[in-house]
Amino acid sequence: MLFAHWMLLLASFLPIIAITPAKMKRGYDNRNPREFLDKLPAGSMPKRMVAAQANSWEALMMFAPAVLLATMRGVEASTLNWLAGLFILARVVYVWCYAKDLSTPRSLVWTVGVLCVIGLYIASALV
Repeated sequence: MLFAHWMLLLASFLPIIAITPAKMKRGYDNRNPREFLDKLPAGSMPKRMVAAQANSWEALMMFAPAVLLATMRGVEASTLNWLAGLFILARVVYVWCYAKDLSTPRSLVWTVGVLCVIGLYIASALV
C-alpha cells in the first residue's frame, strides 16, 4: 500500500479530529449534537471548528477520487505520494489556522491543498 493511501485514511479522520474541540465544550449534548453545535457563539473557536469539519468533509470529497484515479491510472508512486502528503500537510495547517482564527493563511493553505488535487488529476491525465 502506498503512502498516498495512508494519507487517504488520514484525510478521512481529519473532519473528526477537527470537530473534537467543539464536542469537548462544557455542556455538549450528545443526544442533540447538531443542535448544540448550531448554538455555539459565532466567531468562537468551537464554532470555527464546526466550519473546519465541514470544509474537511468537502476536501475529502475532492481528494479521495483524485488519489483513487491516480492509483488506477498508474501515476508514478513518488508523484502520487508527494502530492498526497503535501495535501495532508496543507489540510492539517488549514485546521490549525481555523482554530487560531488566521483567515488569510488559512485561505493560502486551502489553495495549496486544491492545487495538490488538481496536480493529481493532471498527473492522471498524463500517463
